[in-house]
Amino acid sequence: MLRIIPFEIRKLFEQPMIFLFFIASLFLNTMYIATAELDQSYLNYVQETEVKTGTLITSEFHEKLSNQYTSRNQQRLLIETAKLENVFQHYATEVLGQEMINYFQIQGSVAEKMKIKYEKLTSVVHELAEEQAALEMGTAGETMSIFTFIRNRLFRAILGESLIFALLLGLYGSTSERLTKTDVLVVTSKTGRKTQVGKYAASFILIFLFYVTMVMLTFGIFNHMYPIGTLWETSMSTQFHLNVYVPQSLEIPFIPWQPMTLLNYTILSIVLGGLLIIICHGFNFLIGLWTDHLFRGFIVFVIMYVVFLGLEQIINQMGWWNLHSLLMWHPISLWKVQGYWFTEMGPYATIPWQESIAMVINIFLLGIGGILTSKFYATKEVK
Repeated sequence: MLRIIPFEIRKLFEQPMIFLFFIASLFLNTMYIATAELDQSYLNYVQETEVKTGTLITSEFHEKLSNQYTSRNQQRLLIETAKLENVFQHYATEVLGQEMINYFQIQGSVAEKMKIKYEKLTSVVHELAEEQAALEMGTAGETMSIFTFIRNRLFRAILGESLIFALLLGLYGSTSERLTKTDVLVVTSKTGRKTQVGKYAASFILIFLFYVTMVMLTFGIFNHMYPIGTLWETSMSTQFHLNVYVPQSLEIPFIPWQPMTLLNYTILSIVLGGLLIIICHGFNFLIGLWTDHLFRGFIVFVIMYVVFLGLEQIINQMGWWNLHSLLMWHPISLWKVQGYWFTEMGPYATIPWQESIAMVINIFLLGIGGILTSKFYATKEVK
């Protein structure tokens, strides 16, 4: 079946919608970047200044900064770094856990699991305190805007586009023979049925190329328009960067399960996003095989998505926290909480690294689904 993969890839490339979708996605991302309104002049000033002052905010840093040429940017930097301290030095994760439980009114066994989770976070906080991560300057007051744009907006846009592409190509890859009315020829022989393996591989390769290319081009354009330089090496846990669960009400330090720089965090997010795309493509390919029609498969997916959202709303309103915690293992939930990946994730996780573990479990379930579908497809009747 490997020999048909190049032919299936060529067939997919012959579809003009693939190129149109890629161009439209790249154009939207470029416009998104162009309208980001990030303060590049201040970023440039901070990066030039840190060569003389260092990147850690200490008394020596303030002394060196005060002796620099007086300017508007210098005064702004002095004000923004005036009262910062190593917040992780005496940070109590148990108190944070109780704050989460009280704010979201978490009850029952989930509350107990949450307490254990935040107890495990203590060692990470101690490590961040030793590294003085909170004292890293980054871009001072502009750090939150840049970090949030990269992890919560720009990457989310790339991931969303890639998931849509994976959904559509997964369904199309498994139903294309029906669209061209050659499906009878395929299912009337054992060899013909096995061509679906090649179709799966071809659509998977194309999705992988789309995702990788979109990541490289989008971040390349971003770096060209907003060269952030050494900011990529700034800790995600600098005090200028917060994890926001409820604006103005619940904003806490950004605490990942392992100290990370912006570059580390972005790379790990890209890898985890790739796993989510594999899951989305795989399950929708299987849906296409079961429904035997692109439109019917799409309707099934939409119904499942709408039902999931409705179920989530009901569970949240009723305060059924045991069901809520189970829901957080679903691929749709994993996508929705993308902005919290690799952190303690507040009410959206009960164990460390839950999003990563959930991805592996979903890939395992995809494998089981593939085995069951292959048995179904091997005995499928011709209609």
